[in-house]
Amino acid sequence: MELYKARLITALIAFGLIAGACFAAVIHYLLPVLGISWNILAAIIIFFIVVESLFISVAETSARKHESTRLVRIYMLTKVVKILLTLVAVLIYFVYDRTTIKWFIIDYIILYLLFLIAESFLFVKIEKHYNIKK
Repeated sequence: MELYKARLITALIAFGLIAGACFAAVIHYLLPVLGISWNILAAIIIFFIVVESLFISVAETSARKHESTRLVRIYMLTKVVKILLTLVAVLIYFVYDRTTIKWFIIDYIILYLLFLIAESFLFVKIEKHYNIKK
């Protein structure tokens, strides 16, 4: 793995762990009556870290090999795949536990938005890195 790709993925993992811990602390101290379990919250965070790491890896490899116009297509493709994976995750949780689906979706959306910000920031960094190099 190239050094730049490793740095991007490490930054994403660090962001995911820090943001996830802060989000869990807010839930624990401010909203302790929520019905979602800690295992499910950890699973959501790990899910986003794995999926976003794969997306960043694909985008960085594509940007290194091809022109920057393809990077825009890859970015849009990752958004579509991420939305489809979100629908699958919500359906799986709905089958698993219907009583706390509302809190699951709220937590999922908040983490989705946090990781969307991080992913957009990293995509911009990739594009700037390879436009400066060319």
